[in-house]
Amino acid sequence: MGLTISLIVFNAFAGISMAFRTPPVSPPQHDYLTGLRRVCSMEFRPHLLNSPDGLADPLLSSAAAPSTSELNILPQSTIYNWSCGHFSRPLLTGSDDNGEVTARREERERTALDCIAKCQRSSACKMTSQIASWDTKFELGTKSALLLPFSPIVVAADENEQIRVWNYDDALPVNTFENHKLSDRGLSKLLLINELDESLLLVGSSDGNVRIWRNYAQKGGQKLVTAFSSVQGHRAAGRSVVIDWQQQSGYLYASGDMSSILVWDLDKEQLLNTIPSSADSGISALSASQVRPGQFAAGFIDASVRIFDVRTPDRLVYMARPHAPRTEKVVGIGFQPGFDPYKIVSASQAGDIQFLDVRRAAEPYLTIEAHRGSLTALAVHRHAPVIASGSAKQMIKVFSLEGEQLTIIRYQPSFMGQRIGSVNCLSFHPYKS
Repeated sequence: MGLTISLIVFNAFAGISMAFRTPPVSPPQHDYLTGLRRVCSMEFRPHLLNSPDGLADPLLSSAAAPSTSELNILPQSTIYNWSCGHFSRPLLTGSDDNGEVTARREERERTALDCIAKCQRSSACKMTSQIASWDTKFELGTKSALLLPFSPIVVAADENEQIRVWNYDDALPVNTFENHKLSDRGLSKLLLINELDESLLLVGSSDGNVRIWRNYAQKGGQKLVTAFSSVQGHRAAGRSVVIDWQQQSGYLYASGDMSSILVWDLDKEQLLNTIPSSADSGISALSASQVRPGQFAAGFIDASVRIFDVRTPDRLVYMARPHAPRTEKVVGIGFQPGFDPYKIVSASQAGDIQFLDVRRAAEPYLTIEAHRGSLTALAVHRHAPVIASGSAKQMIKVFSLEGEQLTIIRYQPSFMGQRIGSVNCLSFHPYKS
């Protein structure tokens, strides 16, 4: 049974006050990553068409009003009014900058803001209701999964890079396709790009290859937008490449069992920077900050934690060993929910979850002994004050940011039923509460 079951279980709970604000949208550029927007705009734009005739030019709309006799002479034509509005706007806009797309984006912005406000007014509580469950029929189990923010869709993939899309309201499959036809396979992570627009699905392979798909939620309609190697010029030992995406900056971070972290600018489709990891061991987990563009956290195989910022001269801005003296690797890492960029959560394979404040000493201010030597997955909610951890013993635990255990989810196989493996991945819905 795939881990998608547990993914649907986790709804958002919140209680954090935060200012929701992002930088303005960068102007679109022409490239074959059609529809890529560098930031996730949450600022409402003033309507351009304020006049009854739909004139968008402020000079035209502010001109002196014509007399009644002049109005009677003007021909009554819808084409004329449409042309005035059309040709008064800039002509060199991106292919996605049309009225319908803009209206849909603004509607999604309003929906997201409303959902976040509901999360702010709610409080973390126990999760008792299962929304949906089904067998993914993956031979090797679910390796990565994510939930779409504005439709009841879940996307999951296995180690063979089979990608399957479901509607979890009716538990029916929507689409199934292979990430590639090559014999050398292995999945690293699924990521969603441009969630407020027509989102793109980024599929990272464990060998470092990245493929980006559009129309992935349409039956047989998936189209490969671009593909490249995220570790060009570097060779990661084994199949250990880890990646994460930062919507605000448009950066993709990639590393693994190697000595560097590669920063890709997907808007320009080029390698922006190569940052030394400043460690003797490889990186086992990456998490990009959704508040500070260019900042990301890395968890290492030697159980250390580091925070980097591409905007600073030294790149490395924080280092700690919260899991010492244990030697188990960091399984998951993430910035805490809300817009506080100084607090992170790190979980090691030994089963402990450490809460760190960058402004304080390297010692954690809170420790949770979640699982005994069997922690396999960690999820940190984007907005709500909850985290979740999974273990190799088919157990999922949900905690508040104060360390209170809210829920334990156990999956027991029925008699003659399929044996359930360890929890490979966890994912919260970005906005649901």
